[in-house]
Amino acid sequence: MNIPATLLHYANAHPPLDRAAFYALKDRLLRKHARFARHQIQEIRKECCGPWNRELDCRAGCPGEKCPCCGGTGVYDIRWVRLERWEWAGYTFHIPAGDTRQIPSPYPPDGMIRGRIEHASYGRKSREAVLWLYLLCGEWRMLWRSLIGSCSCGRYWWPLLNVQRVVMHLSMWLSWRKCWCGRWYPTWGSGWCVCQKCRNKPSEPIPF
Repeated sequence: MNIPATLLHYANAHPPLDRAAFYALKDRLLRKHARFARHQIQEIRKECCGPWNRELDCRAGCPGEKCPCCGGTGVYDIRWVRLERWEWAGYTFHIPAGDTRQIPSPYPPDGMIRGRIEHASYGRKSREAVLWLYLLCGEWRMLWRSLIGSCSCGRYWWPLLNVQRVVMHLSMWLSWRKCWCGRWYPTWGSGWCVCQKCRNKPSEPIPF
């Protein structure tokens, strides 16, 4: 079993919040270790949601033939993404290599992917894989940012997720903030936004 390839497979199914850094690492690993297979075209369609076309609020719906956004086609936007297909230890990965809104010729291209690429849901296994991938690749800054950036709730047996939970709680407990008066003070996990001296200062009477 190729451990880095397996970790990348699980991590790629649910990337961390800092996706730009993760995808940059993915790109470096694939170009160094994987085999380039071919290019594929991915078609991304955005269904029309009505005059405002708010992706998060499609309750209004497309009015049909008189819609000023799609002209009655029901498609608000469509683009084609050129993907590099890479194969590594039996796993398939894709890297975007530009997009266009010009219809490819011939259409549809051979092996075209319609819509988003669906990944299996591995739950916490993906989050554990991200941490191990950073550790084994020597990406210390990315690992530290992940450890202090978030943690999974609940009880689990994943070792690095447990380390992440401890590190994050310690970083919150030992963090320092700057008060409006200019003093720096430890928060001790309290969430206070002002220092203790300002909290103990008697309040002045309202002048009106």
